[in-house]
Amino acid sequence: MPENVHVCSLPKQENSGFPKLPPNASCGSRFIRRLRKFTAINPNNAKCKTFFRNRSGLVAEAKHCANSPYFFVIHPFSNCHSIIEVTFFVAWLYSLIIGPLVAFEPLRSTNKLYDIVEHYFLLNIQRLLVISFFFNGYVDQKTQNIIIDPRKIALRYFRTYMFFDLIATESITSPIQQYIAKYYVEEVSFTVNSGIRIFIILCYYVRFNTVIYYLRDISLIVKLPRGVKVIFVHILRTYLILHLFTCILYGVPKTLYFDNWPEQSWLVQAHIHVTGNSSLMNKYLECFLVAVCYFFGASHGVYDVNLPNEQLCLSIVTLFGRLYTLFLLADLLRVFGIAQVAESNYEQQLCCLEEYMTSKNLPEKLRKRLRNFYEYKLRRRHFNEHEIFSTLSEHLRTELFLFAARKLIKRLFVFKTVPKSIVYSLISLMKLEIYSPRDIIVKFGATVDNVYFISSGTVSVINQEGAELCHLEDADEFGIISSVTDDKQMYQIEAVEPTEIIYINKQLFSKYPPQS
Repeated sequence: MPENVHVCSLPKQENSGFPKLPPNASCGSRFIRRLRKFTAINPNNAKCKTFFRNRSGLVAEAKHCANSPYFFVIHPFSNCHSIIEVTFFVAWLYSLIIGPLVAFEPLRSTNKLYDIVEHYFLLNIQRLLVISFFFNGYVDQKTQNIIIDPRKIALRYFRTYMFFDLIATESITSPIQQYIAKYYVEEVSFTVNSGIRIFIILCYYVRFNTVIYYLRDISLIVKLPRGVKVIFVHILRTYLILHLFTCILYGVPKTLYFDNWPEQSWLVQAHIHVTGNSSLMNKYLECFLVAVCYFFGASHGVYDVNLPNEQLCLSIVTLFGRLYTLFLLADLLRVFGIAQVAESNYEQQLCCLEEYMTSKNLPEKLRKRLRNFYEYKLRRRHFNEHEIFSTLSEHLRTELFLFAARKLIKRLFVFKTVPKSIVYSLISLMKLEIYSPRDIIVKFGATVDNVYFISSGTVSVINQEGAELCHLEDADEFGIISSVTDDKQMYQIEAVEPTEIIYINKQLFSKYPPQS
């Protein structure tokens, strides 16, 4: 067990936020509770560890979710949401790979298994996923707030992906295709339906970033190492892009020429056009090889490209490939630290920290604690807090500190019994300190000079024998009795997790007695 990890000896408590059922609860009540826990936040979800700064925030969110009137909304950190992510990833990945292959062969008419999988299984699952997105909570990336309001969820989905998802699942296009096939000649029907099919495939690719995002979430669930996750994500992203261009290189000429293929076409030169006898695999591999050559600029292939539409397609492949290659190399160099170029000021700060730890020859355990402290304090963002505060007026500094301590002001009795002006004065005299797990805040038998308030986090109360008695969490205080009586500290206070403590000197605190 690492030294900076708190080993709790207290009995484990239910932290789902739901009250315990009585022993004689009915089967229906137990089922409903299990269903609500399935859609509510799961404290053991891997994403909770990266989103919440400490356990107290997680417990507060669990209670908020349990008491929410929107019991039908799926929490973004729930088991149900994880299953939706995995299902969406598999279903859309299948469509991103298999769907474009209709550019080579009309799979619907030649492969009954494909027909069964797509019509009776895949499309129905995708339509259920579309319905679930109207009740699927999300994290607002700008404010980092968890949104479980169904009106906001539905409005966000309506403004973003709903139209594309409805087209991708053929909820809109299927009647149009049936009408065209019934009332128009074969050539017109083929051209129009091919265009509709290409549009459906592009609608699937609108969700390309969502598939990659869900892949990252799945990698957190299965606990893949960071380097393996980055490589796997880049391989999948690169293949899907090349796969799309491969199908475009064949699908665009096929849609334009139908049965009248010109001899100048490079597809005719390669003997992989529609009227040729090549298999689906040969057609795909030949087009894939050409796409790779032009995408990465390896060569121009062995075929002469003279037709304008084919030249345009290959030009787009080349241009996109150059830009993507630059992005790919830069990201890999940054992630694996080959190039010492930081993407942000935060990473520059981490580079300075690494250099400092190396020069001081610090042990690995201490290095890990320093990294965790920086990650907690800066939240993957870099800013000079001292410089910002020095430019603000005294009133604005107090307002910012009041906002940071809003939980304390709202919950602590000592702040409720004094006028607001005194609260402002007290807050302006307080200081903030961040403690890492296993850090001792107050030692047993020490003289207490301060009064401590927990802004966020959890601390453990330990007696002289080393037994853990209880935990103190957000808005709890300690040190008041010892500071008033001048007695030695009777218990040791130790941080359980990254904890923010606001403290004030006992002499300053005693100048503001509570009002009766």
